[in-house]
Amino acid sequence: MIVRRPYNFRATLGAYVLAGTVVAFLIHFIVLSSPKYNWIFPAQTTGTGTSTQVNPAPGAK
Repeated sequence: MIVRRPYNFRATLGAYVLAGTVVAFLIHFIVLSSPKYNWIFPAQTTGTGTSTQVNPAPGAK
């Protein structure tokens, strides 16, 4: 005897995948819009990002 489930497995799985994708994109866009991790428009940062200055090794000439 086949038990009839109260929900469709494919529809539920699709909804979870869609919701997870939306949340992932939302988190990534929030992080990329922060001044520290903004690599798309680096000229607009406030100077709190990483430095591009290269320091020589100790003892190097």
